[in-house]
Amino acid sequence: MFPNIMLKLFLLLFLPSLTSAAMSATSLVFEPATLGTPTEITFTFTTSTAIDDTEQIRLDMPGFTRGSRSNTVGSNQLDQTLAKRSPSSSWNVYWYEGTVASSFSDSYMLIKPVQGTAGAGAGSTHIITIDRFMSISANCGTTATQVFRLVDESLGETVVGSGSRTAFGGGCYFTGTRVDVVQPIDKTWMELSFQFTPAMVIGAGENVTFNMAGFTNHNFTGISSRINKDERVGYGGASMHAIPILPEASAEIFTSHWREGTYVKHAAGFVNSTFELTVKSGKSLTPGTTYSLSIDRVKNKIGTMCSIKEDFDKITISTNAVEGVVSKHPVQHTDAVGNGCKDLNYCSGHGACNYCTETCNCEHEYGGVGAIVEEREIRKDCSERVCPAGYAWGTLPTAGDAGHSLMECSGAGRCNRAQGACICFEGFGGAKCERRTCPIINSEMCAGHGTCLSIRHLSSKLDALPLSNPTNYFVTGDHPPIYGGGREGNIGGVGNITWDEKTLHKCHCDSTWSVGLGSGETQEPEYFGHACQLKHCPSGDDPLTTVDETDCSGKTAPGGKGVGQSGNKCFVECANRGVCDYETGLCVCFKGFWGSACEILKDVPGSEEEE
Repeated sequence: MFPNIMLKLFLLLFLPSLTSAAMSATSLVFEPATLGTPTEITFTFTTSTAIDDTEQIRLDMPGFTRGSRSNTVGSNQLDQTLAKRSPSSSWNVYWYEGTVASSFSDSYMLIKPVQGTAGAGAGSTHIITIDRFMSISANCGTTATQVFRLVDESLGETVVGSGSRTAFGGGCYFTGTRVDVVQPIDKTWMELSFQFTPAMVIGAGENVTFNMAGFTNHNFTGISSRINKDERVGYGGASMHAIPILPEASAEIFTSHWREGTYVKHAAGFVNSTFELTVKSGKSLTPGTTYSLSIDRVKNKIGTMCSIKEDFDKITISTNAVEGVVSKHPVQHTDAVGNGCKDLNYCSGHGACNYCTETCNCEHEYGGVGAIVEEREIRKDCSERVCPAGYAWGTLPTAGDAGHSLMECSGAGRCNRAQGACICFEGFGGAKCERRTCPIINSEMCAGHGTCLSIRHLSSKLDALPLSNPTNYFVTGDHPPIYGGGREGNIGGVGNITWDEKTLHKCHCDSTWSVGLGSGETQEPEYFGHACQLKHCPSGDDPLTTVDETDCSGKTAPGGKGVGQSGNKCFVECANRGVCDYETGLCVCFKGFWGSACEILKDVPGSEEEE
């Protein structure tokens, strides 16, 4: 690669005699060897003759620059502090920047012993490291071939040895690449203008190729009468259909060829159409020089079947130049063709434009593929968000075992499309409006005297009403749910999952006494009502009977689902001898009875109320 800028190391030694001059153990190592990246340079050599402080070593560095690998020139540099030396003798290092037009083949470095030092004696080995902070980098790829030459004051050359060097892989580049379109309307002919600046010499017979994805020089039906009429096959990608007519100045440098791409039915085809420029015999392209040309609209009849977006990355530039091969690289600027999704606000930044159908393929959360959304309820420009979907409360079943299809906001709310959040109807809650909420009293859920739980959760609690003795899905040490598919972590009843086990909710009311069917537990809680808004009064034994009404051993609890164990307590409000105020939870006792539960007769001998 790069025969006329191949890295050659010239050693310019102002010596009195060249007859015995020679060098050995010579090498030039670059780390890292990455194009465009500043590299540390380690130069190793062994002298056969002395070098004093009046002499210098010149390293020609073709292809290297202190610029930014963008067809720009860097600066010269003297920085002796960044050169590391071995052995102890010191060297000054000077960098002289080459020119873009020569592909930096005229860049070089001078290495001089510091004035007043002994320099380098004959037969001595030296290692000089040029620090990467000097920002020297390879402009294009280089090879590992290296020859060392000695040049005297009369420019006579003597080969004094050869050595290894680190190669830089990769190709070169173009800058300022553009494809501009006059009359950029799809399905019409248009004038095309091309511009590029090479970083390498492109010689006679070498090509610059633009891959013109989406462009064709046939009619815009996708059917070619010149090749065949089989839409499944379409055009042959290697067929030459036109020789574009270039402006006179460009025609003096190039010959040009249009090669038609392959048609793809109902898609953005012709992705392999190419416009190829071949440098004529006796001509060459100079690095750093901008070349521009155009092809005629009417005479060449080139256009597109579909719209094409601006800066289309499938429109590329490449070259087979020996001095710097460039694989297909996206052209830096290409004009848009056609309307595309302009009328759809370019999909609002939340979708991809289909440039053939001029429609948006929105992202999932903006109504794209797989999103659950009513088509008529969302804009096609991807500007509105989809809300989360849940199993609908009110849809018709589609089969005997298939109902509650997915709907936005579960069909129980409306979607705020700016935020993608459901606004649930009264009585519904959750991100998807997927659950019935518990009642709110005085701005508090369950009046502040209970916890809102799902049916599934309620069925697993021993103190939830109606009380029951669990017999199904029994797990030692746990009380599994009687309703639904199983408690979290207990999926023994997974086959019996019901739709509403997690969607319907009820208040589980608080109580200052233990509630349940066990010994010492009472069969009613302190707070009750659909919102736990009411408060039971204290329970007590009726003082006018001989039995203990609070003994619920073996008695069925309200609701008929469970039986009290030995020592279980029935709830006898106000001992049946008073009326409960459910707002305060205080008994109003009948005449002749007193106590918090009206459980004491006033005229009982020995009572505290007896006078």
